[in-house]
Amino acid sequence: MSITKLLTAATFAFAVLSAPVFAESCCDKAKAAGKDCEHPCCVKAKGAGEVCKKCNK
Repeated sequence: MSITKLLTAATFAFAVLSAPVFAESCCDKAKAAGKDCEHPCCVKAKGAGEVCKKCNK
């Protein structure tokens, strides 16, 4: 495999695998809008004084 194809494949793989890391969670989006997140899992976690582990990895 040529170095160009190898670098292209590695770059694509990195982009696909790292996309969720850089994505904003629903809680971050709600906070930016000045609101509380309304997802049921987030509301339940907030009631327990925690952060939803499903949405905020």
